[in-house]
Amino acid sequence: MRTRIVLFSSLLGLLLIAYAAHSLLRNDTDTSAATADTVAATMPSGGLAAFDKDGDGIVYQDPMHPWIVLDAPGKAPDCGMDLVPVSIHEGMDMGEEGTVRIDPVVLQNTGVRLTTVEVAPLAPTVRATARLEVNEQQLVAVAPKIAGWVEVLYVDYEGARVRKGDPLLEIYSPELVSTQEEYLLALRNVRQLAGTPAEADARRLLEAARRRLLFWDITDEQIRQLETTGRPRKTLTLYAPASGTVLEKHVVEGQQIKAGQTLFVLADLSTLWLQVDVYEHDLSWVVPGIRAEITLPYDPTVRLEGYVDYVYDTLDPTTRTAQARIVVPNPGLRLKPGMYAVATLHGRPAPPRPLVPEEAIVRYGGDAFVIVALGEGRFLPTRVVVGHEANGYAQILEGLQGGEQIVARAQFLIDSEARLKSALGALMSGHQHGSATETDEPGTHS
Repeated sequence: MRTRIVLFSSLLGLLLIAYAAHSLLRNDTDTSAATADTVAATMPSGGLAAFDKDGDGIVYQDPMHPWIVLDAPGKAPDCGMDLVPVSIHEGMDMGEEGTVRIDPVVLQNTGVRLTTVEVAPLAPTVRATARLEVNEQQLVAVAPKIAGWVEVLYVDYEGARVRKGDPLLEIYSPELVSTQEEYLLALRNVRQLAGTPAEADARRLLEAARRRLLFWDITDEQIRQLETTGRPRKTLTLYAPASGTVLEKHVVEGQQIKAGQTLFVLADLSTLWLQVDVYEHDLSWVVPGIRAEITLPYDPTVRLEGYVDYVYDTLDPTTRTAQARIVVPNPGLRLKPGMYAVATLHGRPAPPRPLVPEEAIVRYGGDAFVIVALGEGRFLPTRVVVGHEANGYAQILEGLQGGEQIVARAQFLIDSEARLKSALGALMSGHQHGSATETDEPGTHS
């Protein structure tokens, strides 16, 4: 029983100590908050100069709570930190709503530069990487229409250059041999039945055999040689259907081939395609017909000009780019597919609108601002809608009319001042409103 009494007394003592400590801390906090509210409530308007009672141009400010300002050195009533001396000219003049007033000496020291907003057309340009590729419209496949065996291969490596009509290979085909024999037999019948009623039927058979040879890409010259010799050839030569470079070779000498099998792929490299990677935000003005200047890293002296021929309908989801195609002439085959290049695309001039330097725009998330100079050291942050950007300038769709003076350099300093002014104004208004409410409460209940 005695042990229980001791434990109960100890627990009661601990509860009393905790309650006393809590009461003391709450009283200290309430006192500090009330002191801060009192100081803030008595803050006059007019910026830091309003606190300079002795006229020495120096006031003392709490670095952690800038709304606490005194005219004499001391400590902040809320946190006990030493107040920092501040010149009233270094601060901002909280005069007209939304504007900032900067002392001319401060403006000169910070290097603020102004520029006039001009209304002019803007020709957008973009500089992008590009790659040279084979012109797909100049590709030709060599695929025989008959089956057989390759007896002789004249073009035996990739990269070889051929001209239209050059021999590619000789093919032996039993079906081709039998068709030659049918043609010679029909030819002899035509000659024997000349002038008789059966000549017409013989000629129809001859023409049928001739068409079959032509459908197999046997040339007229080869057919004339067949008529001259009167003997079928074991092999017939297949010739290049177009001039170009052998990009692919899928046959070796002695190989059996099937009808329709692709043996060669030829490409005419006298013109190439330049595929330009265009970012998504530039696609609105990259259209067929715009001019392009092209430079090549391998030879800076080579400068080419071309025009956008086609803009592809798909977008790469990884790089967020689409491709614009430019047809590039390639005299002497100096340019090679796979080379990199740099293309500068020149868009058509847009209608005249206000133009500002890109460096004059201050961006916060999705919003854009410029700092308009009102004169006599006054500045007004103005929200704008930005259009195309090119050559260091940005087109303003909304917010400016033209002719305004704006800050082109050190605008971040002024914008920071404006935002600090807005924040201080809100804090001071809140403190004053809170103090007024506390003052009015007794009267309300009286």
